[in-house]
Amino acid sequence: MLHKFNLSALNDYSQRFARKVCDDFFAQNTTASGQQILNLTEIPQINLFAISSLYEKWRADAENFRSPYFDFEQEEVKEALKQFMNVVSRNIAVKREVLEPILFEAIKDTLVLLIDPSSYFNELFRNQENFSVTAELVQQLCKYVRFNKFIPQELAKGMKDRSFVYVNQAIEWSEQALQLHADELDSVEQWVGHFSAKVPLDISHLVKKTMRIELLKVIDEPNRSFFDTVVPEPEPEYTPAVVAAPEPTPAPEPAVPSDSAWKQEPVSYTPPAPANPTPATLNQVVGGSENGVKESLNDYLRVEQSSISDVYQKQAITSIAQSIPLNQKFMFIHHLFSGSNSAYETAIAELEQAPDYDTARSLITYKFASQYLWDMTGDVVGDLLEIVKRRFRQ
Repeated sequence: MLHKFNLSALNDYSQRFARKVCDDFFAQNTTASGQQILNLTEIPQINLFAISSLYEKWRADAENFRSPYFDFEQEEVKEALKQFMNVVSRNIAVKREVLEPILFEAIKDTLVLLIDPSSYFNELFRNQENFSVTAELVQQLCKYVRFNKFIPQELAKGMKDRSFVYVNQAIEWSEQALQLHADELDSVEQWVGHFSAKVPLDISHLVKKTMRIELLKVIDEPNRSFFDTVVPEPEPEYTPAVVAAPEPTPAPEPAVPSDSAWKQEPVSYTPPAPANPTPATLNQVVGGSENGVKESLNDYLRVEQSSISDVYQKQAITSIAQSIPLNQKFMFIHHLFSGSNSAYETAIAELEQAPDYDTARSLITYKFASQYLWDMTGDVVGDLLEIVKRRFRQ
């Protein structure tokens, strides 16, 4: 999320930088080729993001070329289309009015990726369709991301043979990568000079006050990465005070009985006869306990009823939908699916089709929670999880 940034200042700087680059380049050129764009600025990440944007447009054009009147799955057609698109890609010729807005976005993305990679990847993943991050997207990130490139590389390892993961899973992996490779973060202050060579850059203007002190501190310490300052200082070690142990007090010697003590006759003890007992009431019989606390019959029955209910709620079920009472269904629709009955039915159907509990839980944690902004610690989500557990006998 970009809430840490002063978006107005970020947009303004990116716009001025793009304008300056285009002024310099198009003073001597009418169009820009692919190779020229790869070397357009002194900051490779900007150039790669611009090329990546062109690639996405190239793919979209190839898809739009398809027609419902022809069979584009024929091998001959597929090969011809591939050859055509490859020839087109080798003849990139972009005019200023097309390149400048692409460059503007590339500069803005580069600054966010450099200053706060967590925000960059969070924003990117949350904008994906179907709340999922595909293996193809991760491959593209590995190809076009140069700043803090260890993040897409770690994502690629996590994907393995998967075709996609849900957004929350991808975000979790990216945050883990940031923690594991904090020492590999690209230096913010190192690249400030490259930006400033074209358009003077004051990083503190691009971020909100909450980050400004940290950034200024980093710039004053050129040998440290920007994110080193985010690592919390270690807690001071606690050293307990040494207390001298008290001198042990010698135990008194046991008294030794005299010989005459052993010769005394034992004294017999006869307990007094008990008085006529008062018959115990039903509540006393039922409510008696070892610790002396008396419970009423109602309390006892309430506990019994609660225990029976607990056992019932943990029994295995064969259908999630059929095990949700009508009032609970309405509660789920209202609290979890924004009042949409169709969204509820679709989600429950997906959970029913899950092959195991781990898959069903992943749907809840990484898809539905992200899609509908659930509070995973809330009671309503907990109720749904309990029903899913019973479905898969957890």
